[in-house]
Amino acid sequence: MVNINWLSHTLLTVQHAMKSMSYRKKNTLTMLLVLAFGFCLVFLFQGIKQQLIDTIDRYSLQSDLIISKETPAMPLVLFSLFHVGSPPAKMSLSLLGELISHPEIEYAIPYAYGETHRGITVIGTSTEGIERLNRQVASSSGNPERKHQKQISPETLPSTNHFMTAYIGVNIANDLGYKINDQITIADGSEPGSEQEYKELFTIAGILPRQNSHQDDRIYIPIDGLITARKQHAEGNTTSWSSPDDIAFIDIKLRDRMALLALEKKLTQSASKQGLAITAAIPARELELLYGYLNRASVSLIFISLVILGLCLLTLFYALTSNLQERRQEIRLYQTLGMSQKYIGIMALLEPLLIISSALCLGFVFSNMLSTYTADFFLIKWLIN
Repeated sequence: MVNINWLSHTLLTVQHAMKSMSYRKKNTLTMLLVLAFGFCLVFLFQGIKQQLIDTIDRYSLQSDLIISKETPAMPLVLFSLFHVGSPPAKMSLSLLGELISHPEIEYAIPYAYGETHRGITVIGTSTEGIERLNRQVASSSGNPERKHQKQISPETLPSTNHFMTAYIGVNIANDLGYKINDQITIADGSEPGSEQEYKELFTIAGILPRQNSHQDDRIYIPIDGLITARKQHAEGNTTSWSSPDDIAFIDIKLRDRMALLALEKKLTQSASKQGLAITAAIPARELELLYGYLNRASVSLIFISLVILGLCLLTLFYALTSNLQERRQEIRLYQTLGMSQKYIGIMALLEPLLIISSALCLGFVFSNMLSTYTADFFLIKWLIN
């Protein structure tokens, strides 16, 4: 059975504590914001660390091997997975035909760069590459934009008879107002003039699902369509590529990852025999090194945020101690009105508890609001540096 008398005293104590805090609005608000800032930092950096770990884990399982013209492995992995940095030097896809026909390879997805559309990066890839883009949905079911996007089905994927198609990121569709069956042109170079524009038109066949990544701001076209457009443009024009089938890298998925190290060595040796200087990078190995760097950095940030939080709590303690000394008359008034020493003490404890709990909630809410944007910022900045 509820003790009505105890409940009424508790409510009265809370009410008095709230009124007491309202008399010192500036001090209370300052302490609340300072403490909320400390909690926000702790939650924010912990959230960033977890998001970075999840991102690295997801990408490390996405690709088994990445092949490009000879280039350092880490920059190659960072560009191919995160689009950080510059694309590696171009190489001819036809020269790699024998290498990527190994029986241990489940599929090999080429990626070609060099074209743009109104300043937007255009990427040439295979049917498997476009299918994989459609499968890698970051937030499919809860995303309201998915309701307005046409799902990419096998019927809308490029075929050997119709490969002059394009698949655009959701941000491009929203910003430029493009829809299915609209036609677009592409051009050679990042800042092309009218003479660099290809004659072939590409029909938008699908809008890729939102990934909250670089995919949302890219245009993907079938590699066969890109090669056809390049061949048409090469007649009488200067190009940034030496061969129409030039690509930046090939993303390889194996049937069995146990064969990864042996295949890496074999591909490198086979390329050397053919006079090709290639890099066969293992994303899992490179991202493991990256994870170590990011983990140390995030742990340092969390430690700094805990120090700041400790200083905030210390400031709160001294501020409340100072307030108690200034409130002697207020305490004497409560005693005169018959309030016991016990409830005066409880009221004095309630004020910091209310401030701390409110600051905890505010810090948690703000850290959740900022974590996605700050995680992307830290990921990109750290990877670039």
